[in-house]
Amino acid sequence: MGYRGSKSEIFNKMLTTFDPQPNQVSVKEQRVDGSWDLLKSTAPSASKCKSLRCTLTGFERNHQVKIPSKQLNNRLFYSTQVQQPHIDLNKQNIEPRFITGFTDAEGCFSIKIQPNAKLKTKWRVRPVFSITLHIKDAFLLEAIKNSLGVGNISKSSKTVIFAVDSIKEIPVILNHFDNYPLLTQKLSDYLIFKECFEIIKRNDHLSEKGLLELISLKSSLNLGLPANLKLAFPNAIAKDRPQYKFKGISNPFWISGFVSGEGSFHIVVRKPENKSITGEVFARFSIHLHVRDIAVLESLTSYFKLTVQQSPDSVVTDKKVTILKNSASLQVKKLSDNLNIIIPFFDKYSILGMKSMDFEDFKKVCYIIKTKEHLSSQLVLNKILEIKSGMNLNRGSILIKEEDKEI
Repeated sequence: MGYRGSKSEIFNKMLTTFDPQPNQVSVKEQRVDGSWDLLKSTAPSASKCKSLRCTLTGFERNHQVKIPSKQLNNRLFYSTQVQQPHIDLNKQNIEPRFITGFTDAEGCFSIKIQPNAKLKTKWRVRPVFSITLHIKDAFLLEAIKNSLGVGNISKSSKTVIFAVDSIKEIPVILNHFDNYPLLTQKLSDYLIFKECFEIIKRNDHLSEKGLLELISLKSSLNLGLPANLKLAFPNAIAKDRPQYKFKGISNPFWISGFVSGEGSFHIVVRKPENKSITGEVFARFSIHLHVRDIAVLESLTSYFKLTVQQSPDSVVTDKKVTILKNSASLQVKKLSDNLNIIIPFFDKYSILGMKSMDFEDFKKVCYIIKTKEHLSSQLVLNKILEIKSGMNLNRGSILIKEEDKEI
């Protein structure tokens, strides 16, 4: 049956000056399977130690009987993770505008058209609203599913999918997005999806004429028609996409939902040119989008009262918004902006999912940087490296621009 493990976090006495809430202890209860092993540590100040290798198996109904040995890595993991404080898995009610923001970031509206020889038209049509995430965020999709009250969850070894494809349940999705509209270019996909559903609801898709109309609409949805449909319907003419006009951002819950999907919190540690200091540390909050959604980034900078500077070239400087050929990014690098604007905002309007743990670690490092103690203390710098080693894909490694030469 496995064991229930408590992952606790207690700050070193020497380091409590970094924390706005000194001596705070947080505990995360999770079911684990594990074994002891003697490992050679890559930690800053360790050599060999006895290590407990554990596989976290999530909440009760997802508990696996066997330990997937391939998930075990022969290295130590430093946990700075805190308990997810913002989703009650018993109630699982998420603010509806958060769901809209998260959908703008991660959601997909699609019309599945697949061969089926038993049907009169030889094609089966199915409307699908879905969100696909890494398996580690399964609990977040469970919470979204329970908040909306419809849909199903399916899982593979690496991904989890929340999908709504029932003719009876799709109206719940339409009602949500009619009441809490999407703000990005995804709104155009939603309007096409909605038009397709009206055809399906009337059963017009069961006729050749109705099917062709769906094919024309699907041609303008997402990435257009797949190869098999282009071959089967060579004369299909794509309908014009609905006109999209960005209307600005007015709701903070939409922002927390969107950043939970598209945002990034990362720490950069560089070897200093000045040998009198131990290391340089930078904290960055960023969002990277297709250039067609530049208006979203500009609106976010206005909402947060950040200064926007645009550049036609690809040289990375200390700008809030950088525009390249096909992409645009908002980067908040200034420590005072992160401490006085970004952190207080997401303390109030919470990020959900595993990214909330990256935010908590990001916040800790910002408070450490504020003290400047990392400039003179190797122990303090090691603490930052320890926190950084468990962020993002370490939970993985983070993507650093070529300009950042890390220790």
